[in-house]
Amino acid sequence: MRDTGVTAALAAALEADPDAMERDELCVLMRHLAMLRGFVDAADVRVARRLRALAAEGRSESATAALMDDGRRSGKEANATRDREQLCDELPAFEDALATGDVSADHLDVLAKLTKGLDDTTRSDLFARADELLDVATGGYVSEFDKHCRTVIEQLRGERAEVDAQAKLERQRRDSMVRRWVDEATGMHKTLIELDPVRDAAWWSAIDAQLAALRQQDGSSERTFQELEIEAVLAAASAGEAAQRLPELLVIVDDRTLVDGLHDHSVRELSDGTQLPTDTVRRMGCDATLVPLLTHGGDFERLRLGREQRTASRPQRRALRALYRSCAHPECPVGFERCRIHHITFWRNGGDTDMSNLVPLCERHHHLVHEGGWQIELDPLDRTLTWTRPDGTTWRTTRPDRMPAPALAG
Repeated sequence: MRDTGVTAALAAALEADPDAMERDELCVLMRHLAMLRGFVDAADVRVARRLRALAAEGRSESATAALMDDGRRSGKEANATRDREQLCDELPAFEDALATGDVSADHLDVLAKLTKGLDDTTRSDLFARADELLDVATGGYVSEFDKHCRTVIEQLRGERAEVDAQAKLERQRRDSMVRRWVDEATGMHKTLIELDPVRDAAWWSAIDAQLAALRQQDGSSERTFQELEIEAVLAAASAGEAAQRLPELLVIVDDRTLVDGLHDHSVRELSDGTQLPTDTVRRMGCDATLVPLLTHGGDFERLRLGREQRTASRPQRRALRALYRSCAHPECPVGFERCRIHHITFWRNGGDTDMSNLVPLCERHHHLVHEGGWQIELDPLDRTLTWTRPDGTTWRTTRPDRMPAPALAG
């Protein structure tokens, strides 16, 4: 049955004289032409579908070849028609909208391009939102539709990544294990502990706490770091009643992710930088103390200790960890928990224990600054760090992993 709308549009187009029309009349004509163009594009889709069926029976060449030979199409145009036909098989509502001129072939081309290479799960999840996609495409600019589709795809990928990460974490927890054996050649007793990232972080938090205490003892400077670390492991494992208390497990998460979920700039990581699924962070937060660190305003006096205390406080270390994943030296991978908190202006020279005077440095780079002649200067506003060689020449300027809010400048 002939579509009366298409028939009327064709009649209007045949009678039209664009050269003599005013603007409003031209707009009406363009709507008629859009309907006709959509009708032709939808007919091409049906032709390609039939050609594909005939080719499968051995009664025709491929749809692409036929469209090029008899349809006088370029290879690019023929391939685009083939892709539209395959897309309309999965999204019949788009084919109907194409036939009435409510969407254009360009809308279908955008969707076909973006869905190529998608995994089956993401593609299925995207097409499950066909009504939403059609609403955006109908009457909307192709560029807006393109942007919306890309946003939805990235959102679906993020959700899939979250699900995969959660499944991986649960699998790692099930696969955690402890093995103990004796090396026959050396006689050394060996223990292998394999843990999921969360329990590993808790374990090493306890070790690092013991290590920090050992380094404060008299004579610790005469022992190697390896010796101190072994003692810290043994102390953490044999802490008696203290071992029954949960060690501090630092998780860095921004408030928007905690409340609203994943977004483009989400931060949700353990102290060593291991990324965690959002649901895991939220579950851990149920039994945790939430400490705001990078919010604007508020009382940050506890981050300014002045000359009252030489060593950085726990709140200061937490705030610094929110800014730095590792040693502040730009080429150093040593994790934050293994770093000393260094006074830019040395304590012995009157430097304050304030955020504006503190950065994390590993043992090696701490030694370079104190005994090696290197100088560093810290901009208290944006925490730009300027490194100067012993000969006085500037080597590099760097910034922390994450920029601070103004409230942390002091």
